[in-house]
Order: sequence, then structure tokens, then C-alpha cells
Amino acid sequence: MTHSPLMYGLIELHRRLDGEVRKGRENLAHVRAVIEIVSPGFDVSTIRPVKAYKENPWFQRGEVILEALSVLREAHMPLSQTEIVKRMLAKRGVTDPTSADLRNMRNALHATLPRYEGKAVKSTGERQMRRWSVIT
Repeated sequence: MTHSPLMYGLIELHRRLDGEVRKGRENLAHVRAVIEIVSPGFDVSTIRPVKAYKENPWFQRGEVILEALSVLREAHMPLSQTEIVKRMLAKRGVTDPTSADLRNMRNALHATLPRYEGKAVKSTGERQMRRWSVIT
């Protein structure tokens, strides 16, 4: 049976990925067996898998807080997360972000800002109406 070069490549990719998945399942079975030996009766279904990292199209790892601090320094007043996100995206040339873009960036900022509270940023207001400013 002859295949086009594209189809041949796809078949080979499928074979390789299928082999990796099978090997991963074997390794997982070995780890579960060792867990059972070390701690009989432990329920391995309670172990949550690690979520895959979703890449940010505008910022590399570690850049979100740097850009947020830059925006807050330029603002000279406390800003909400949404205001910070809109200004951050505008600085990167994103003029008309979709609601999904705003939500994803707000989530990234929400995961970052509280870690720096009291160190580089401070918040004012209640949880839902929280506004952020840089510590001077």
C-alpha cells in the first residue's frame, strides 16, 4: 500500500504517540503498585493529575507581574484587575481583545498579584471590588 508523504508522516506520528501513551500507562501501573506496597489501601484516584500549562500568547512566564507593575507605576492611582489587563494588552498592541482574551489575562493576573501583595503591590477594597496599586 502506498501513501503520500503527508499520510506517511501522520501514520508515523500516530505510531510514536501511541507507543508513548502505552509506555506511560505501563509506568503509571508500576507507580501505583509501589504506592500500594508503601501504603496499602491508599486510594490513588484521589491523586489529581497536573494540568498542562496553557501558554499565554502575549507574555512569557514571569512577564505578567513585570508588566502589571509597570502599568501600576504609570497609573499613579489604584486600578482594578480589568483596567490593569486592558492597559497591559494595549501596551502589547492588542487594541480590541475578545472577552475570552480578557478573561484569560484576568485569570493570569489573579493568580499572580496576590503572591506579591505586601511585597510589591497593595490592594484596597473588598474582594470583588479590589483595586491594586504599587507599593512606594
